[in-house]
Order: sequence, then C-alpha cells, then structure tokens
Amino acid sequence: MCNLADTYDAQILIDECHATGFFGKTGRGTPEHCGVEGRIDLINSTLGKALGGSTGGYTAGPQPLIDLLRQRSRPYLFSNTLAPSVVGASLETFRILNESNEQVEKLAKNVTMFRRQMKDAGFNLAGDASNAI
Repeated sequence: MCNLADTYDAQILIDECHATGFFGKTGRGTPEHCGVEGRIDLINSTLGKALGGSTGGYTAGPQPLIDLLRQRSRPYLFSNTLAPSVVGASLETFRILNESNEQVEKLAKNVTMFRRQMKDAGFNLAGDASNAI
C-alpha cells in the first residue's frame, strides 16, 4: 500500500486501536510489524485496550493535517477533555514501551503458546501467527 501511495501521491491512514502497545517487535503497531515506519501519514489509535487507559485516543500525523482535524472534525469538536490520571497513565505506558519490550515479548510468547494449544485441540486457525485469533 505504501508503494501505491507513493506512486499515486496518496496518503495512508491506519487505525491502530487493536495494535498499539502490543503489535510489532516493540509494540509500535502495524507500521513496525510491516516495516513501513515513517511511511504512514496518519495514525489513529486508542489510549485504552493495550495501553490500559480505558478512555481517549489520539491521531498522529503532520501538524497541518492535525490542525485541520482540530478545526473541522466533529468527533474532536464534541469530545471531552481526558482526565489527568488517564493522561499520566498513558504517558507512563509509552515510557515503559520505549524503555523495554519485555511485555511485548511476553505477549508474543503467550500468543504462540495459545495458538499451538488451540491447534493441538483440533482447531483450524487462520491469519497471521503473530495474532492470537
């Protein structure tokens, strides 16, 4: 997709709500897993799920595009401010991920074990081996 975007001067937006914090070698999501870090124009994700914040999210990308979204995006215009505790917990989670990929590696081992045991139990699993299901 990145090559096509380059060819046709297109932009790529990915929704990382089910990848941030645990997908990719260090938890940086699909771009890391696919080796296309720096080639994605917009990344939308959540501070919940793997990051444990339970509320809120973010969009990362070029500043002019973020400025446009802040002015024109209805979900942003009608959203509430995040609680300071959620912001603090999310920042700490990003700090932990930057310092160590121990938790990501542990999850990967658990996924491998889960998939092996499911196959041993007779289930036919599809999809990438790095995903639990």
